[in-house]
Amino acid sequence: MERKRVVIIGGGYAGVQALKILATSEICDVVLIDQHPYHYLQTEAYELIANECSMTRVTIDLVALCMSYGEHVSYIKDTVRDIDFDSKHVLGQNSGHSYDYLLMCTGSRTAYNAGIKGLREYSHGVKTLPSALAFKQQFEQRLYQRMESEGGWCSEPFNVLIGGGGLSGVEIAAEMAHYIRLFHKDNTLTCDNIHIFLIIPHESVLDGMDPYLITQATKRLLKLGVKIINHSRITSVQEHTLILNEAEKICFDFMIFTGGMVASTLTAGLDTLKNKKSQLIVDEYLRICRYDGVFAAGDIAELRDKKGKILPPTAQSAKQSGIYAANNILASCQGEAMSVTDIQIRGMMIALGGNYTSVSLFGWIKISGIAGYVIKTIIMRGYRYLLHIQCTKGVNQMAKSRRHCPF
Repeated sequence: MERKRVVIIGGGYAGVQALKILATSEICDVVLIDQHPYHYLQTEAYELIANECSMTRVTIDLVALCMSYGEHVSYIKDTVRDIDFDSKHVLGQNSGHSYDYLLMCTGSRTAYNAGIKGLREYSHGVKTLPSALAFKQQFEQRLYQRMESEGGWCSEPFNVLIGGGGLSGVEIAAEMAHYIRLFHKDNTLTCDNIHIFLIIPHESVLDGMDPYLITQATKRLLKLGVKIINHSRITSVQEHTLILNEAEKICFDFMIFTGGMVASTLTAGLDTLKNKKSQLIVDEYLRICRYDGVFAAGDIAELRDKKGKILPPTAQSAKQSGIYAANNILASCQGEAMSVTDIQIRGMMIALGGNYTSVSLFGWIKISGIAGYVIKTIIMRGYRYLLHIQCTKGVNQMAKSRRHCPF
């Protein structure tokens, strides 16, 4: 059977899972296109910005990963600008690629409400590695300057505001509060006047999630000294001032915004059905019905369970959708019946600072504290470890190729 050419756009959770299946199928030539040469483990971003881990802990080398699968898989560093669905051609900023099947997995970005003046200009997002690193570096520099100017004793308040009480906002608030506690305890430069504010529009954090997780997260945040401001709507942001509910003002040194998401910018120029978050509408097989051989997975697509309920944009749903999309592409290549997508959210794990995690799995496993941290660590590090082992094969292959190069 003639090998089919499959182009995957995006090396996130969905794209990497799809790559693994398609690359080992022996019936496809696979091209992975991403503007960055790494897979960003966004679920570990809270640890990165709180100095709990290094950059290497939250990235996987896509070049090595692709090389590990052999000559039928290649990585292209490029930004996709347009897709000609009729001629089946992907146009990048620096390259063009034809395809038999296309899988779009470019994820999502922070949803900055255009109606909130100053929000984009004066707040930081953490959905990408560059934005997370930028916040981390600027935060530490500002903190150092404050200590330096005040002779090592921070008498003035240093306020960090986090907008959004969802999973990302809660994890970042908890990890930063824990980091600040350790900083004050271990550093001879006394600075105990740092405050973390969590701004949420609802009554409680993690609105709509398991009540157990809501209770545990709230208790932990308060214990860490996080100030939760609920029923508050951000109406505008100035350089160092946040305006809530059109009246209340809070001064800040740094602000992180995690409130909501929209699909990646790729969808903006595509002539296909989209929802209010610019996510692509897919059928039960994750196909873009209007075009032949086109699929979408991860946050770029509006994912639903078998009952038709829209699923939250999580790494868990992204990985499962990537697997379903890849298997359906293989089925289509071989003229076989495709499988109806059946993504299942098996639970949630919420990191709450240091060695403390709240876990709710399968509806009956509910654990918090160090035990929850161990469970989350095993799962998350297991995911990274398997990818790291695969990348090692690619590095070895690269070294072998260089040894045999005559030049």
